[in-house]
Amino acid sequence: MKSKQIAITRFDNFTDESKPLTKSFYNVLPSKNLKGKHGVAVAKFPSLPNSEDVIEIDISSKGLTSVDGLAFFTQYSSYAKLTTHRLLVYGNDKKVYINQLLDEDEDLHWLYSLQFDNPPIILTYKKHDIDTAIITDKQVMKIWQTGYSPYTIYDVPIITSMCVNEGVLFCTIIDPAFKIWFCTDLDAGNIGQISKNSGYILLDDELGYARKVVSFKEDVYVFRDYGISKITFLQKERSVSQIYLSQTLINSNTVCVCGNMILFMTKDGVYSFNGTKVEKLSINIQDMIVGFNGGATANSLGNKYYLALKLNFNDGKTVLCEQVDYTNNALMIIDTEDSQIEIIRGVDIKSLLPVKTEVFEKMLAIFNGEHKDKIGEIIETTSAFGNTLSSCWESENLCVDDKNKLFTSLSVDTKAGVQIKLKTEKGTFAFETQNNGYQKFHFKIPAREMKVEISSGVSNLTLDNLVLTYYEQ
Repeated sequence: MKSKQIAITRFDNFTDESKPLTKSFYNVLPSKNLKGKHGVAVAKFPSLPNSEDVIEIDISSKGLTSVDGLAFFTQYSSYAKLTTHRLLVYGNDKKVYINQLLDEDEDLHWLYSLQFDNPPIILTYKKHDIDTAIITDKQVMKIWQTGYSPYTIYDVPIITSMCVNEGVLFCTIIDPAFKIWFCTDLDAGNIGQISKNSGYILLDDELGYARKVVSFKEDVYVFRDYGISKITFLQKERSVSQIYLSQTLINSNTVCVCGNMILFMTKDGVYSFNGTKVEKLSINIQDMIVGFNGGATANSLGNKYYLALKLNFNDGKTVLCEQVDYTNNALMIIDTEDSQIEIIRGVDIKSLLPVKTEVFEKMLAIFNGEHKDKIGEIIETTSAFGNTLSSCWESENLCVDDKNKLFTSLSVDTKAGVQIKLKTEKGTFAFETQNNGYQKFHFKIPAREMKVEISSGVSNLTLDNLVLTYYEQ
């Protein structure tokens, strides 16, 4: 009787809905092989532009017990002929702090005595060729321009999102949430006022409230509860058109421009929008998404979309942050260029912030729970603040028919300390690799169904060329 083989030559067809090989995975990047890729650590920044020394921003000196907001502001001083990169930090003491990156400064400094009762939203743009930041919460708005102290604007609506497109400022507001306010002179103080330079656009249709306004490909798109509208703004003529009607509620906190598309999430999965049509990404996670995921949040860096959310891995395990109450327990990283998908499990991320300078670029994160007093960054090591992230990959049934088989061997190329479970209708059989490199296990397992689970506590796991040998009975 001639032996046959089931060879797993790729581990990444988690996205193939016609014949999904992968059931679930975390803390490992499935591709032609399995490999550990990303984790989180306390953020480190170059001390100077040309230095290899790094510094950590000192949170403890201000007595902060949590970091509740982050923003990044690049400013150019025409007087000093100097570009500076500023990290803005909102702490649990309600104060806004600043750190100047690439300046050997690890300390936080209270920014012009700014204080907000709620985490502010921040938009940076140029006005009259001057770098400008709008910093606003539910009660007060501050405008900060390079070379000047921030000034206060009162009696403006509570703004929920902002963008600038073709020299016009657009804002969504909390009430009434079906109005989009605009200012043609970028004067945020006119938001809420009808004037020759400001006004509002009414969105009163079945798509629901306006939650986020986005500038994309020279156009303005409004993400609503149940759809997307496009604003056409030509001099004094303004019009609104419906682009997309969603069957489920759109999570506006996950809306983000990433490369040549906008990505967002609903309870049904992750969707892309190219300015014309919406397509669902073929990622089989809808059964793992926990409800609406109100605490989910996203941002992008380059062509990668970073989505922090809550997933149910349905395996009865608890990984790091899951051992206590948590808002999010996973970070999904989607590469929109090559469609690779990675899931980091065990970290409770509150929000994400991309930082790009002429020296470095990185994705920063702040956290709920145990690590809420830290500014973190996404790193290329499968660990979380020094703790190795356990990794797992599980297949669907590998047998294409229901015939009786006798499995006789398993060969694999991997590190030591990797657990491999063969799950059949009759039971589970476990093996552990003891060496690095090629290894082979011999056995006799009768089965009609065969699933494989690979797990490890090894940092940056690598695994390749998994082959099961069997005879048909």
